[in-house]
Amino acid sequence: SSCIGSGVFALTGQLANVASPGAAIVAWVVCGLGFLFLALSLANIGGKRPELDGIVAYAEEGFGPFAGFISGWGYWLSAWLGNVGFATMIAQVLGSRYCLGALLPGVFSDPVSGNPAIVVVVVSALLWAITYLVIRGVESAAFLNAVVMVVKVATILLFIAFSIVSFRAGIFTADFWGTAERNAVLMAAAGGDGLGSVSNQVTQCILIMMWVFIGIEGASVMSNRARRRSEVGSATILGLVLLLALCVCASVLPYGVMGFEELVQAPKPATARA
Repeated sequence: SSCIGSGVFALTGQLANVASPGAAIVAWVVCGLGFLFLALSLANIGGKRPELDGIVAYAEEGFGPFAGFISGWGYWLSAWLGNVGFATMIAQVLGSRYCLGALLPGVFSDPVSGNPAIVVVVVSALLWAITYLVIRGVESAAFLNAVVMVVKVATILLFIAFSIVSFRAGIFTADFWGTAERNAVLMAAAGGDGLGSVSNQVTQCILIMMWVFIGIEGASVMSNRARRRSEVGSATILGLVLLLALCVCASVLPYGVMGFEELVQAPKPATARA
């Protein structure tokens, strides 16, 4: 749940702007292996020192109090700054023509050129409401988190199912590596400079994909609440595998549903359009 957030719903459009389907698949393999090594490392440490409470305790035990201090505050800061991305996605969804953007044009239709003050107030209210639930008690927040998790996964699975039904191999394999002149022309029409080489496409994809994996350490962070701490490592690995399956399908399948030009120019979040 700490990994599957707003990022997976934006991946479709973000990757299409920087890479072809072939390059995106290669980037997923590279990222998947890299974070698998991280998950295995967390599982290894958790298995050897189950009495330690997560990554902050790992840092303090291995490298001293100062390292633990930096790790703790750095982790808190990254979680806090993550709310900016979360807030941005909320504003984009509210402003889309599938939501309040159609009902209140000029207010939520564009968070920047519309009415930024109202957008900030609404999004801030939602974030503070979640914070209030956490302050009231972990149990109520955990229940809400479980409900939201079910909704998120069900939504992604539904999107994947529609993508599979609508998938057309001809569209998916057309200029599979993004090196043909057609893709460069389409990117130029969309305001870009072309996709570039395959290696450049893979690099750009990885920069986007890295954000999706923030939170993979969630099981370790919550290890002190586990019934059996020995399960923390396997939960981390299983969570990573499920996350990869959902993200890869949700971001790669749309390449075979919509034409490249249409996918690039799709309004945010592109998942709604696809």
